[in-house]
Amino acid sequence: MLRSALLLLLLVLPATGEALPPLREVVERFDAAQAQARTIQCPFTLTLRRALLRTPSVTRGTMYLQGSEFAHFAFQPPEDLILHLTPKALISYSPEAREGELMKIGFIKNSDRKFLGLGQKLSYLSDYFQILLGEAKDVPNTWFLALSPRTLSLRKRMQALNLWVDKDTWLPRQVQWVERSGDSWLLELGNLKINQPLPSTVTGFKLPEGILLRNEFSFFATRKK
Repeated sequence: MLRSALLLLLLVLPATGEALPPLREVVERFDAAQAQARTIQCPFTLTLRRALLRTPSVTRGTMYLQGSEFAHFAFQPPEDLILHLTPKALISYSPEAREGELMKIGFIKNSDRKFLGLGQKLSYLSDYFQILLGEAKDVPNTWFLALSPRTLSLRKRMQALNLWVDKDTWLPRQVQWVERSGDSWLLELGNLKINQPLPSTVTGFKLPEGILLRNEFSFFATRKK
């Protein structure tokens, strides 16, 4: 616990002596950048760390984001996986195995897993999370935002949602979601292509006919190493 507190303190303190901007300014600039980025396309690296496993799982692919409408993750081989997340449903699909999972969630305002914090305004998230602002040493030229859940229902499931925000673009460079168990997902975003047309296979994503979907979404709960 003490080690975690010291680590958080080091992240929150300015690394170069540069004065921290007011949190309100960061929130406003981040929200404005999110609003202007109608579409985003970029390579990603996803690192999954399990509290009970020594070796993390690392996968890569391409992420497509269209505002708050959907986030689409196409994983590279050998990973056989597509994730398509909307405010109303979570879909995981394995093209080679021709099987998938679907969880209908409706519109849940305090859904802690919706888009993993992508495409959402900080002003919106601040209703459900307390936000601490700092300058990160591990990712140059970024502001580090540590979001801790305010509500009991969120605290039962997660420890934190962390964002690394680029100082120039005010868009996310990294997003980390940490479960109460200690399991964590770190999403590192590569070069962002902003407001460019997305592939029609992504914007019109549909599962092939005959695919049987299980009524569950085990990506977070039972991810394989």
